[in-house]
Amino acid sequence: MRFASLGSGSSGNSLLIEASATRLLLDCGFGLRELTKRMARLGLEPGQLTGILVTHEHDDHAGGVFRLANKYRIPVWPTHGTFVMTERFMPAHCAFTVNIIDSHEAFVIDVLHVHPFPVPHDAREPVQFVLTDDEHRLGVLTDTGTSTPCIDNLLNACAALALEGHQGLQMLMNDP
Repeated sequence: MRFASLGSGSSGNSLLIEASATRLLLDCGFGLRELTKRMARLGLEPGQLTGILVTHEHDDHAGGVFRLANKYRIPVWPTHGTFVMTERFMPAHCAFTVNIIDSHEAFVIDVLHVHPFPVPHDAREPVQFVLTDDEHRLGVLTDTGTSTPCIDNLLNACAALALEGHQGLQMLMNDP
């Protein structure tokens, strides 16, 4: 399993996860042109994506998801709450499938086992993910102001952890 950050910050977030021929994009806060440019740095094109996982509805995470999915017919996996809050991004005619996920139920996309888990964040139904390919275990944690015992437990057994945080300095200095 390999992963690479395509960007992290208030102007856009996206993480690419690859195992065998399965390529998932976790979030897409970029426009098509910018995402294509960032993927090209890795020798990849958007049409090679197997699916898109969506953590929550904020523009810097979900703003480009549906336009990308529609252009390249890429399936999308959001929670119900995230989908309701991102419907404003949906194109009039959809050429892709939306797979509503439960924040507590694992599912499989080709060779990757995807384990969503709820996180505290100012969004409708935000989730993060642990992904496994039966050999490696990757944990992803973005946009959560605090951890919980459940989060700690899920991420402790990971071989790699992708963390994203652009919180205020005071919060980072004072919050456990």
